[in-house]
Amino acid sequence: MKVLSSFTLAAITAAVCHAESAANDTWPEIDLSQFKEQKFRQKLDHFNFLDTRLYEQRFWTSEQYWDGTGPIFIYICGEYRCSVPDTRLFPFMVGAEHNARFVVLEHRFYGDSQPFDDWSLENMAYLNSE
Repeated sequence: MKVLSSFTLAAITAAVCHAESAANDTWPEIDLSQFKEQKFRQKLDHFNFLDTRLYEQRFWTSEQYWDGTGPIFIYICGEYRCSVPDTRLFPFMVGAEHNARFVVLEHRFYGDSQPFDDWSLENMAYLNSE
């Protein structure tokens, strides 16, 4: 099963859309009600195998167009409270053309994906780009 990052998705989206735009006058409708909100237990520290702490990370999935063999398109929300992006549906339209399963992932420390109860300096050490 293939997994595409949001950066890879953007590059592929541009190439595919340019190539197919003339042949495809209509894009699939994306039904936002098909996205199911869920949470999973995520490791707090992926670099320290002795640290077993977990927190709940929020995500949404939709299998509206997935045929069981298509790719998985992952949309990673930026540094804001995440929701299914109702104003940024183009990547999902492209994914629908390729029978993709969709995953929308909320960035930790934003929205409901809070690893700690407070934003103390000690806790904010885990808000980094590594």
